[in-house]
Amino acid sequence: MRVATGMLSVLALWSGLAMAQSAALTLLREDKSSIRYYLDAAVPGETSPALLVILQGSDCNSVRHIRLVTPMRQVLPAADLLTVEKYGIDDRLPYREEVPRQDCPDAFVQHDTPQRRGSDVTQVLQAVIARNGYQKVAVLGGSEGAVIANLVTASSGLVDATLAFSGGGRWFIDDVRHSVADAPKEEKAGLNAFLQQVLTAPPFPLNASDHGYAWWHGMLNIDQLATLRSIKTPVLIVQGDQDRAVSPGAVGKMIAELRADGKTNITYLNYPALDHVMRRENGESEMTRVVADMRAWLEKQLR
Repeated sequence: MRVATGMLSVLALWSGLAMAQSAALTLLREDKSSIRYYLDAAVPGETSPALLVILQGSDCNSVRHIRLVTPMRQVLPAADLLTVEKYGIDDRLPYREEVPRQDCPDAFVQHDTPQRRGSDVTQVLQAVIARNGYQKVAVLGGSEGAVIANLVTASSGLVDATLAFSGGGRWFIDDVRHSVADAPKEEKAGLNAFLQQVLTAPPFPLNASDHGYAWWHGMLNIDQLATLRSIKTPVLIVQGDQDRAVSPGAVGKMIAELRADGKTNITYLNYPALDHVMRRENGESEMTRVVADMRAWLEKQLR
């Protein structure tokens, strides 16, 4: 089954990593499977006092093949870089844009969830901080990665500043519906029936857009407003108003509620002319400008 939602990947701009890369490191999960992660030093052979964690979106691809990691690293270029693979994926999986893809590992489809990703990232963070003594930790995530960044920040107590772009509003269901706003009535009805089934039915066999029941159920039950309300450290939320993958309106409503709550630790950066991956209508990317804005904000928070 293929579910039409752009939240499921950050599309082509997340491909083709072009940087010197360290070898994979591993930690064991409680089920004895391996978490694969990469720690790339800002200066080879040295350890920076700061660590930047970058989290990709929801696609079935290795983080080692995600092109936007390179420009995103410029939000904190003097920091060491930590990236973490999703369950069942390693860098032998070739990059592909199509969703679904025939070679997406079954382990990923069955076991990847936002909660699992958050747990994996937290476990790796604990290990690398203990080993290297990082004094400042920033987490940057895009699309689903933004959701995970907020979850890790809220639950771990390890993050000093969080940058979340194109992560959607309070409820994932609003973002999914927004992504099919222009679809035929019958397609919308089928999607709504599917979403209600996942929300209300016990677990059942499923592969929808390279994700199983556990992922869909996990995403649909995350309350991002509650997550952000619980965070005390600085958070930057970045959103383009032309986003067709997540709902800018739902993001704006969530921001209004956070402001009404007096959440002064949360900053909102809005780009009226930009889409999910910070492009203009003509396809021109504004990611360099957005990264510069995020870097300026982050430098103030980490002083």
